[in-house]
Amino acid sequence: MTSANPARRPPRRIIGRRGGYGGGRDGRSPVGETLRDARERRGVDLYRAERDTKIRAKYLAAIEEGEFTDLPGDVYTRGFLRNYATYLELDPDEIEEAWREEAGEIRPLTPTIVGPQPLTVLRRITFERSHLVIALVVLIVVVVGGYFGYQLTRYLSYPTLGVDTPAAATVTVPVGTASYVLSGTATPGTTVLIAWNGQDPKTAIADDSGRWTFTAPLQGGSNQFDVTAQNPDTSHASATVRRIVLVPIPAPTPPMPEVLFSTPADGASVAGGAVTVTGTSTEVSSVTITPTYLGSPLAPGATLPPPTPIAAATSPAAATSPGASGGPSSTPGPQPATTGTAADGTFTFSLQLTPGRWQLAIVGTNSKGVHTTPVTRTITVPYKGVNVLIQLKGGAASVSYFHDGVTDDVGTVHPDGWSVTVVGSKYVCVNTTRPTIVSITVNGAPYGPISGFGGRRVYIDASGVKSVSSC
Repeated sequence: MTSANPARRPPRRIIGRRGGYGGGRDGRSPVGETLRDARERRGVDLYRAERDTKIRAKYLAAIEEGEFTDLPGDVYTRGFLRNYATYLELDPDEIEEAWREEAGEIRPLTPTIVGPQPLTVLRRITFERSHLVIALVVLIVVVVGGYFGYQLTRYLSYPTLGVDTPAAATVTVPVGTASYVLSGTATPGTTVLIAWNGQDPKTAIADDSGRWTFTAPLQGGSNQFDVTAQNPDTSHASATVRRIVLVPIPAPTPPMPEVLFSTPADGASVAGGAVTVTGTSTEVSSVTITPTYLGSPLAPGATLPPPTPIAAATSPAAATSPGASGGPSSTPGPQPATTGTAADGTFTFSLQLTPGRWQLAIVGTNSKGVHTTPVTRTITVPYKGVNVLIQLKGGAASVSYFHDGVTDDVGTVHPDGWSVTVVGSKYVCVNTTRPTIVSITVNGAPYGPISGFGGRRVYIDASGVKSVSSC
């Protein structure tokens, strides 16, 4: 730039070229002359050069005129020279060297110097106050920019992630393993997202040392975990790390043979005793049913009085009689029956059961002779009318019995232990010569010996049991 004090400006110098460029015309600068010639050969004016090089035209003119003192200092002059030389396709190193030599020589303007002349001092690179200010500003900009750059880099940085357990991409654990602990490292404070088999991810937080752990559930087969570390402030995420944990699935066991009831329902009441049993089966070729008599129920709506307690002298056989309580009786019933299964595994039985409570048990058998676990149901066949069981307990006796005006037996002597069941729609009458050993059970309720009613002949109807003189 031009000095503010004209007295300090040195006179224009006529500088000669020592090296390859030669002297300038009309006292001009050889370097400037070289640059001007190159520009004119290119057919470029100063304003075009200004647009192309971004160097102001007045500085370019000063360079070509050799007015280096009009330039803003040696540092800028050197930069302008090199850029301008490069633009004009000249060697910037040679131009700079020629300028240095030219700026280092001093020649007088005329051969005779009249009067005192100001000394021409060789121009050197000097540091001015403005240079210090510029340097200080640059330093501050560098420091502040570096600090904010560090903070910005830290803010925008992507978190790191490492998975230590499992270390391999795919691991296999024992059969039945229900959980697995994943662990690893990440940038401290980041959120670690663990997505299991494509479900919404669960989270873990990396502690101050960068460690994180997560206990993941497992299911049989392949368990895929996609792990990602995420910056909670910027949502920047690391690359996803995938781990697969395999839980072996045991081979399926062959189906076991099995049978199930379809009908009748458990606890059902079957009037008349005609029972149809149906069911289904799996891996079964045949099914066996076993009916077991459990005891005699009271007829629905019966109003018989409470039974008379049986004498203590009753024979042990009474404990298994139809009238006795506390377990299955010896009353005969249908024998166990076996039937094959249909192609779809279904089966059917038809049974005729006497009045009472019955347990029906079914067992299936496959082609290898393997039996299923027994399945049972309990049903009731209700009494119809008046059902009287006559038994001899303690000796032989003559017994006569009738029902609804029909004579069933008159005076036949039966042995000890004999029994018979008489069913009447209205009444039953029993007569004996030894009432102390002839016992009766009415609709499943034991009434003990006939003698307990005050005679040797009893009449039984829906109203109860009573002693009579004749039937």
